[in-house]
Amino acid sequence: MDNGRSNRRSSSEWKVVVLLISIAVISYGVTATLSAAHVDNNNHPAIDTTAKDQQQQHRRLAAIGKVDDTTTPQQTSTVSLTSKFNEKRSFLDPSWKEWGDALVQFETLVSPAELDFTISRRLPWEQDESPEKCEEILLLMPEYFARNGHGSQLNSYVLAAMMATYLGKAMLILDAPQKNTKYPNGSMFGCPVDAFKDKKEFDQFTGNNHKHLEMKEDFPMGMSRLLQHSTLLSRGCAMPACSSFTYDSWEAIRKAQREHFLNGLPPREVNCEDGDRTQRVIPLGGEEVRQFFEAQVKPMILDETKRSEAYRWIIRLGANAHEAQVFIKLTKEADIWDFVSALMARSGIIKFQPWIARDVAQFIRQTDLPLNSGYDAIHVRRGDKLETESRQEVVAYWHSQGYDRVGQFPTNYIPFRHYLRLWDSTDCDSYWNGFQTQATTRLVYVATDDPTTVKEEIAKLPKGSDGTTIVAGCKKVKFIFAPVSEDSAFHINEGGGKVDCYVRYKRNIRAIADLMVLTKSDTFVGEFVSNWGRIIRLNRLVLNDSPLVGERKESSGKWLKKRSFDEDIEPPAFIRDFRVAFGDLISPPPGW
Repeated sequence: MDNGRSNRRSSSEWKVVVLLISIAVISYGVTATLSAAHVDNNNHPAIDTTAKDQQQQHRRLAAIGKVDDTTTPQQTSTVSLTSKFNEKRSFLDPSWKEWGDALVQFETLVSPAELDFTISRRLPWEQDESPEKCEEILLLMPEYFARNGHGSQLNSYVLAAMMATYLGKAMLILDAPQKNTKYPNGSMFGCPVDAFKDKKEFDQFTGNNHKHLEMKEDFPMGMSRLLQHSTLLSRGCAMPACSSFTYDSWEAIRKAQREHFLNGLPPREVNCEDGDRTQRVIPLGGEEVRQFFEAQVKPMILDETKRSEAYRWIIRLGANAHEAQVFIKLTKEADIWDFVSALMARSGIIKFQPWIARDVAQFIRQTDLPLNSGYDAIHVRRGDKLETESRQEVVAYWHSQGYDRVGQFPTNYIPFRHYLRLWDSTDCDSYWNGFQTQATTRLVYVATDDPTTVKEEIAKLPKGSDGTTIVAGCKKVKFIFAPVSEDSAFHINEGGGKVDCYVRYKRNIRAIADLMVLTKSDTFVGEFVSNWGRIIRLNRLVLNDSPLVGERKESSGKWLKKRSFDEDIEPPAFIRDFRVAFGDLISPPPGW
């Protein structure tokens, strides 16, 4: 009798369990339906995800090993990407070569599988040919900043892109024509073989200056010779055709913008009549972009009362509806800038031209760096920075070492061993006590404008029997440098416009190659006082896809680090292992 009551009780309990499971399944279905038709509480527009978008996302996740052929596109929306970024990586993304162009690996500073290729299908101007999308234009004129190095020019481009998307404007690039630039053959980034009209003439040329060779009339000039300008920014708009306006006309207005900013006025707009519509155009150079941002745009972005504007902005920059909801809840300035930076990296804002990718790939393959295994990287910037941005840091370093007077400093730079101390994390006690049976060789790529001195510093370190360098008493390291160049200069802006354009182009390729290798490394050690450090940091940031952003929660993962502040708060973005040799570890606005 007791057994009978037990059996009946068990049967009833099973019915309850089945009922609860059924309710859960129905509830899940309802939730999924509501999610697909989401309109948030602030009446922000829902972002529809089409079947094609889901297939693209499925391919992107498959490329990084998060789904397989049995996973449906609908299921991929719940797959977390963050765990993938906890793993060590190689320069080349092994999954990409199965279904993507090999040169794409060298077109961006992030791996192709980390880019979001579905953005264009979510943006309204990609769905409709309405001319209204081109009524508001930010016209970036890069020529004035052409005298600066790569980092400065790339940061200027990123900052302008952030501002244009925030203000709801299309962003176009107006490069200077040949007569308005001091650079022979039309660009501060030099001229590849593709730029010349007759390749045979180029191959047979034996002179000292390629400016005497005929160029292709339609080959990109200025910054456009380096970057592919994204339709995310341009919206496919054509250059405004203001009647009687020349490049000199735009340049005159650009120069006058400074007075507007100094007097607290908004930038001057030009109304261009195009048929039955009016286009409002703001021309800005790199300096004016910074002035406009600091004085007027930055306060608007940080204004907590402008949530609706922030929501629409972050959608225009490539976020989905859920990410936009996360973003508008952020209140700390550092969180805002890190979120935007990580989003811009994922959106592929910086994308190099095909000839740049081709020649960077060729340059990197000439090094000893294996492209299919992990490596670390150290950036040692000396050169011109020793007398400017780095000077204060050099003085502070030697003071910390017990040297009171500048005349007593052993060197006028921070020694390489300081970078090594930051990079090394080996527990040599465990190695010598037998807990590690074999010391594997670590690969460290060194990018520097002072390779001779750095190599001399490395030569003084202990050596292993196999020729490797011993660091911290037990770690075997192989240091890798870029190939030696016949050109003694390392910076693209050295020598001004007098440098042969093909020589300048080879400097350009060397610099972009270094930048790409540094950015894609497992661990990066470098300074944070130059534009290079900030560009590298931006492209090492990854959006945190956890639903617990902003809450107290410990993160995991060896290779993906939290920032140095608010360690107990789940951050909106993670940064790949980034160790600062000197400079303030802050979260600056993208491009600042």
